Amino acid sequence: MGEMPFEVARTAIEKYVAERDASGKRLLREVIPSTMGEPLLYSHFDELLELCRALEIPLNLTTNGSFPGKWGSDAAMELLLRSCSDIKVSYLASEQFDGWKANVEKLVRVRDKLREKAESAGDADADYVGTAKSRVATVSLQVTLHKKNLQDVPALVSWASAIGIDRIKWNKVVLLSVASQELREMYALDDAQLESLRNHLRSGEFSASNVMHEGSLFFDDGADVCAVGGKCESCPFADEVWVWPDGHEDHCPNPERRFGAYGLRTS
Repeated sequence: MGEMPFEVARTAIEKYVAERDASGKRLLREVIPSTMGEPLLYSHFDELLELCRALEIPLNLTTNGSFPGKWGSDAAMELLLRSCSDIKVSYLASEQFDGWKANVEKLVRVRDKLREKAESAGDADADYVGTAKSRVATVSLQVTLHKKNLQDVPALVSWASAIGIDRIKWNKVVLLSVASQELREMYALDDAQLESLRNHLRSGEFSASNVMHEGSLFFDDGADVCAVGGKCESCPFADEVWVWPDGHEDHCPNPERRFGAYGLRTS
């Protein structure tokens, strides 16, 4: 569908930011820029950021960690950290360019400086500390687990713990129904491998306890299996709305609906 026109994004955000629950509390908690591309390359990202800041709605950002153009500067990273609830850096991109680790470490250093400023400001006003800290995003890693990177997990967790990553989101690789047997043999993990990894992470065997471990690896049995034709009562994305570039909305992120045997999206 091409790049989303900014007016489509603005209309969707302004629509949902106006909704309130019975007590008057705002229902829209955050805005997640596309996870099907690099959001920092969106030509209207500055406008999106400005709109969300004006409405006091944090972004939940997933990036490949390249931080293109101005986004690699300390000042721009600070702006992102003050505008987001969480910044997730995809581990898949570490295989694409050599500067991935250095960029993640820089982002963490900028985050730590912001947290130190918040703590210093709190000397005069204890209430300010909590408010200021809440404006600094957490820094997470997003890892798509597959057969080829399973051996990297211990070293990755050790490094993440050492530099101060807040959380690692472990997601099992998703293979569409149309995927070839060759692709499945190359990437798919069996239940025994996944259970072993869950046990290692839960026991803290790979790292100190300062890193949180979350993601679909830890979903209850069946919670990540969505029936394409209907509504999943256990769907972890039930509270999310997916807005497409043409403005239509989707309440199911299952890629099988769009790219698998089920076919492209239905209108």
